Amino acid sequence: MGVVVKNPNYSHAYVHSFVEKKANWIAKKLLHISTRKSISKIYNEENKILLYGQKEALHVKGKLADFYKVQTQKIVPALVKIWATKMNLKPEKITFRKTKRKWGSCSSKNELSFTSSLIQLPQECIEYIIVHELSHIKHKHHQKEFWLHVEKYMPSFKECEKILKSYSPTI
Repeated sequence: MGVVVKNPNYSHAYVHSFVEKKANWIAKKLLHISTRKSISKIYNEENKILLYGQKEALHVKGKLADFYKVQTQKIVPALVKIWATKMNLKPEKITFRKTKRKWGSCSSKNELSFTSSLIQLPQECIEYIIVHELSHIKHKHHQKEFWLHVEKYMPSFKECEKILKSYSPTI
């Protein structure tokens, strides 16, 4: 694994110097990325899939991405409904898509979007992501009020944040 630097505005010497200064940080990040649980790596190397945070020996017919999307769509809308009722919030729409970095998002129109591979995560983390995105209906930022709102409904959210760092939404 390597690093690609895209640079339209700085000299080659400046970029080289900057990368050298940040070499330790870059190495740590590359190591972190390589240790993440990769759905396709687990499937290809171990012949298993990730479901609810556990490796399962399950044969998937068709594309792995399609399997995850179907499984995610089976559980997430019901969980959103449960949590939206508890939190007295109403999302306008729920969609699913393949993402590389984000687990979920909430638009300015209160439309929730979740990665189609959400089902790979432990149940508590799936619910945390739902609570997090629903909280954006009330607070469109990540300031103190937002985090207090999340914590009100999901006191263990910080533990989920740590767990999420070992997973990747990318298939």
